[in-house]
Amino acid sequence: MSAQKVLEFFKAMNQIPRGSGNEKAVSDWLVAFAKARNLEVEQDSANNVLIRKAATPGYENRPSIILQGHMDMVCEKSDASTHDFLTDPIEHIIDGEWLHANETTLGADNGIAVAMSLAVLDSDEIEHGPLECLFTTSEETGMDGALAVKEGQTHGQYLLNIDTEVEGEFVVSCAGGCRVDVEIPRLRDNRDSQFTHGLKLTLDGFLGGHSGIEIHKERANGNQILGRLLYELAAQYNYQLASFTGGTKHNAIPRVGSATILVKEADVKPVTTWIQAKMKAYRSEFTPQDEKINILVSDAELPDTVYGGDTAESLLTFLYLAPNGVFAMNHSLEGLVETSNNIAIVEETEHTIHLLISIRSLSESSMDFLTKKIHLLASTLGLPSKIAGSYPAWEYEPGSALEEQAIALYEKVTGQKPKVTAIHAGLECGLLKAVMPNTQMISFGPTITHAHTPQERLHLPSVEHIYDYLKVLLKELK
Repeated sequence: MSAQKVLEFFKAMNQIPRGSGNEKAVSDWLVAFAKARNLEVEQDSANNVLIRKAATPGYENRPSIILQGHMDMVCEKSDASTHDFLTDPIEHIIDGEWLHANETTLGADNGIAVAMSLAVLDSDEIEHGPLECLFTTSEETGMDGALAVKEGQTHGQYLLNIDTEVEGEFVVSCAGGCRVDVEIPRLRDNRDSQFTHGLKLTLDGFLGGHSGIEIHKERANGNQILGRLLYELAAQYNYQLASFTGGTKHNAIPRVGSATILVKEADVKPVTTWIQAKMKAYRSEFTPQDEKINILVSDAELPDTVYGGDTAESLLTFLYLAPNGVFAMNHSLEGLVETSNNIAIVEETEHTIHLLISIRSLSESSMDFLTKKIHLLASTLGLPSKIAGSYPAWEYEPGSALEEQAIALYEKVTGQKPKVTAIHAGLECGLLKAVMPNTQMISFGPTITHAHTPQERLHLPSVEHIYDYLKVLLKELK
């Protein structure tokens, strides 16, 4: 297998915990890799790593090329997993043509880009012009690594971002985005003595997924479903809300979460039956795209305090009314989402219930409209909100020499015409373009399914195809 070295480097990297914000060890490993091969290497304060390799003899006058990917990964696991992302290596399982982990994310997003780049750097046989490999940090939580790259730090004429997830697709534009943080004062009251039984409501069977790449699939948002259920339950039964949490990552459609409610003893069975019936109706709405969604009901210990009435009402009203999912479509390319949002995280802090809402858009105007709608909803409910973590869209530059050559060479290597598209997700190209305005960029990669979930899969034949293509690209680009 021509890509065996790629898989060896990928496996070696997966022995090192590398969740977003915890990349120092893998960053140091990359520096050690470069020094062991006498390659020029830089490590900056954000733990980004830049490795340079001289051109193959005879290729000195070819365009300089940057291979780019991020070293961090999304850390998600199944409810049954005991994996510790701070200490444990990722376990690799080969299932036919697919590679996956053991009940956790695999980290192919975007470790496979790093592994391909290392295989190129390690080889004395691959022909290329002046080469730089830029490995960034914290892409999954706000692109902080790319944001730290300085103008003049890199010198490539072409940048190849290996961070897409469908073989045969070339991405030439991507969404920008921001997040909106909403804070609900977390007021606590003593439990009402008439409510004598605790029930825990737990999300189950939600697919979740990448909140950019898979938002068009219109899967159920666990936070909104749980909030909707509790809002509608209040019209049928009296209860008190004691806790509510959901979601773990800003860029993952929430699939895990739970709430604790207190009910009257006589209402335990009717409430349980009502929830089961309501979930049947919700499943019908989300069939076939998320047809196994459910909320499990189990006994819970009675807490001494519950959310104050204003806190519970503000939370459930906001979740019930807030937009979520696809907001607008872009009709310049078939099936392209222009603007969306994801009610990503609901979590308790010391004094508030914090809601993190992730917004993406190819249009600054549309993103501004959606952001203002969410601000207005929060303001109407008397809740403070603020914008954070903004990053720019990567605007399309038609007719670039890189795009023309990349497409022609792909057809030559594979015999198939690739799809040129934009994606409704943030790629680092948007930020990097700001400090590399004259660098032409394109993004591609092997097939990865169910990114950002424990079902993440990497298609092994696709890895080989893309690596073979990358080697041709490095040799032939002019």
